[in-house]
Amino acid sequence: MRIIFTIIIITLIASCNTTKPNLTNSLTNLYTPPGTLKIDSNYFIDETEITNISWLEYLFWLKKFYGENSYEFKNALPDSTVWSELHTSYSDHDQYHLKHRAYRDHPVVGISYNQAQEYSKWRSDRVMEFLLIRGSVVPAIRTGSKDSLFTIKKYFNGNYLNLVPDTNYLYYPQYTLPDTAEYSRILNFSNSLMMKNFKSCKKTKWNDPVVQDNWCFENLPNKTESLPYGIDPTKNVHYFTCKRALITHLKGNVREFTNVKNIVFGNSYYDSTDSKNNNFRQVSSPNAYTGFRNICRYKKWNEN
Repeated sequence: MRIIFTIIIITLIASCNTTKPNLTNSLTNLYTPPGTLKIDSNYFIDETEITNISWLEYLFWLKKFYGENSYEFKNALPDSTVWSELHTSYSDHDQYHLKHRAYRDHPVVGISYNQAQEYSKWRSDRVMEFLLIRGSVVPAIRTGSKDSLFTIKKYFNGNYLNLVPDTNYLYYPQYTLPDTAEYSRILNFSNSLMMKNFKSCKKTKWNDPVVQDNWCFENLPNKTESLPYGIDPTKNVHYFTCKRALITHLKGNVREFTNVKNIVFGNSYYDSTDSKNNNFRQVSSPNAYTGFRNICRYKKWNEN
């Protein structure tokens, strides 16, 4: 169990670098959250969609602190039936897509807007906890119950292990879903970054429809027919990633939740190839072609 917990910390928190994070007592020289790209001084965006392995780590943590039969754990389980609902030829994905190691770096799907919001809050707590552990402000607790878990709110209110908040850590990372205006800004930033690094990425087939929108059903035989064997609808989030830092699959692979309930951004493999300019859509329930990514900003506690 301790080994698995360590894997979670390494994968979720410390994967982007091994240097000691800067103290968060100002908004200068902020620690870049793991897996994100810095857009401005206090604005970070995930380079990829949230993956199956990240969601499994989340589930493991909930199970560890709340229990397998808890509301918190059960409420975070994705709807696995979205694959057979998508197409009968994908019924095996109901069982394997989330947990099989072949799909660990594919976008997590079958989740709701509320589940994505809860994950964002949980991620904020875990990254702040990591910053405080690395700063020797709080201890690393690997076992315990829901009463002993760290949250940003408990820490700043002085209710975590009776510790007085450290004045060297006045700001905390807040992960959220991007709003519609932010997605437009992120898309423009991503396009400019891609053009800047175009020469170093010239071997990447940018015009390949698989790169732009992954496998669209319009490119397959017929939605009512069996899909070709061996073709997975979603792609690895690192698929066709340039060696230079880029924000991948913003308008392809899967649609992405915004912070407005039931409004999603971008196209997916399910969408028609004639709808590339339709950046925002509505969804009514979890499905096999909607995932999400986070943005992150640092905020001062109790400051609007």
